Amino acid sequence: MRRLFFAIAVLAVATAGISASFAAVHHAKTLTFAERFAPALDLMAKQ
Repeated sequence: MRRLFFAIAVLAVATAGISASFAAVHHAKTLTFAERFAPALDLMAKQ
C-alpha cells in the first residue's frame, strides 16, 4: 500500500513538472541574437 501511494505521488509530481515545463516553453519569448547576446557584445566592445 505504501509503495502504491509513493508511486502515485511520484507520478503526480512528474506530471506537474512536465506540464509546467511545457507551459514555460510555450510562454517564453523568442529573443533575437542581438537581444540574447547584447550584454556580452557590450563587454567585448569595451575591451
